[in-house]
Amino acid sequence: LDGFKGVNDRLGHQAGDELLIQAARRLQESVRAGDTAARLGGDEFAALIAGDAGQDPAAREFQVHEIADRLRLTLSQPYRIDGADVRVAASIGVAFAEPGITAGDLLRNADLAMYRAKAGGKNRVELYAPQMQAEAVRRTALDTRLRTALHDGEFALLHQPVVDLATGRVAAVAAQARWRSAQGILFTPAEFLRVADDAGERTAELGRWMLEEAVAQAAERRRHGHRAPVSVRVPARRLLDRSFALGTVEALLGRHGLPAGSLVLELADSDPRLSFDELEQRLVALRRLGVRIALDGFGSGYAAINALRRLPVDILKLDRGLVEGVVESARLHKITSGLLRIAGDLGLHSVAEGVDVPEQVTALRAMGCTHAQGTAFSGPLDEHGLRRALARDAYPVPGAQPRPVLAGGSVPARVVPSGSLPSMRSHSETRVPPT
Repeated sequence: LDGFKGVNDRLGHQAGDELLIQAARRLQESVRAGDTAARLGGDEFAALIAGDAGQDPAAREFQVHEIADRLRLTLSQPYRIDGADVRVAASIGVAFAEPGITAGDLLRNADLAMYRAKAGGKNRVELYAPQMQAEAVRRTALDTRLRTALHDGEFALLHQPVVDLATGRVAAVAAQARWRSAQGILFTPAEFLRVADDAGERTAELGRWMLEEAVAQAAERRRHGHRAPVSVRVPARRLLDRSFALGTVEALLGRHGLPAGSLVLELADSDPRLSFDELEQRLVALRRLGVRIALDGFGSGYAAINALRRLPVDILKLDRGLVEGVVESARLHKITSGLLRIAGDLGLHSVAEGVDVPEQVTALRAMGCTHAQGTAFSGPLDEHGLRRALARDAYPVPGAQPRPVLAGGSVPARVVPSGSLPSMRSHSETRVPPT
């Protein structure tokens, strides 16, 4: 069950037990008379589907996939617990019994397929394939290394400039973690974040380290005259922790002397079952501190119109999947243009991620996108490279009008159209004259 741990954490173990009872009952009622349903442990269930040995393989696969999808939809319906609707979903892995396979092998294969379903976005059905075993071995080895990597100093924090498309100047910097193992192997965030996410405590530990490093480094840069805000990705489910929103963030800012307006938290999660009501409360508390909120991956998954309607945010980060095709695809061009128009109408900043070629810069700027990050300007930089980027006059942006740099690295305010903003700094740091 996807999201079961969140139910336990938010509503307590009694509510979690009731959810498991209801899920088990649904599973029993959904399988056929000759099939077997079981709870393997925790929130993990199995169904043994009896088949015809002489059945055509393609027909068998279609039939089982149909059954699994029906189970997924059944288990994903709201559960009534203590007078309230509770939502979870189901990731399902399917494996077929073949000649010579043991019961243990069958369960292991189904489990590997289930993991692939979770890794692929959850609430899906995935069929087992032999290469999944090799992936599982690699994942286990990666998880073992992750246990000690942070303590051994194998992680480093890099920053990618976020460029103001009206001026070409760096308006903010986006923090990104990089992991180089003691053996010299460089792991991409896509690899280690997925593994860390499966072990929740390692995700939390890595997140704490990233936030602490980002705040400390931003405070140090500020003491040297570089005031660009820093943005840090935070899983939405982490923000449901009241102590994080009202304790950890405020304590970090105070300890390092960084103004709250110099920190942007990027809301990063693809789980649609998170409680909007609780999340809204945490975001309101953070914004009262002066911290700004960005909705990451806008235009896909969780970061959709409903989230924008319900949650108080300041910045929309456009999903890189849209940006990649914004020049070649007329359809994506129209979708992106519409999303940017929404951002502009709401007076929000817009940041396009994964902007890698000048043609994308030109297209996005013409649509009204206010900021961009990507290799069209710069890749992720270490601290030395970042300070050089912050000190430069401006990155080349077609049609941009760089502002003159004044003493101390500050820039004069400029008149902007109604609904747009001059930089990603907080209102307390940048005052805009009336148009």
